[in-house]
Amino acid sequence: MPRGAVQKRRPSSNDLSERQRRLYEALPEELKGEFLDQLPDITMSSTQARKKAKLIRDRISLLDSVVAQLESHKTQLARVAKDLENGADPEDVDLRHQLKPPSIKGVALRYVRKIEDEE
Repeated sequence: MPRGAVQKRRPSSNDLSERQRRLYEALPEELKGEFLDQLPDITMSSTQARKKAKLIRDRISLLDSVVAQLESHKTQLARVAKDLENGADPEDVDLRHQLKPPSIKGVALRYVRKIEDEE
């Protein structure tokens, strides 16, 4: 399988490290271009790196969704617990439904009950 060709580009002032930026800012305008010219080219992402980065970003997006749905589930459980503590009829609360983890596309989630002897 052929690899993507390595692409390079010239650095700009946005690519400078903190140290390089301090030097760049101290230079007169006519020398700033020369300073950038003496820096090595920046290697652009290869196709493989872009694919891996996309997979990582997709996973981050999925995790954001998981966190949001779990936060919503937590809020719902807290509301039901508060209602019960404030006198709501326990017969109206189906714990099988309430304590079931939320269904999240792309994620298998289950809660494991704590065994009393494990303490």
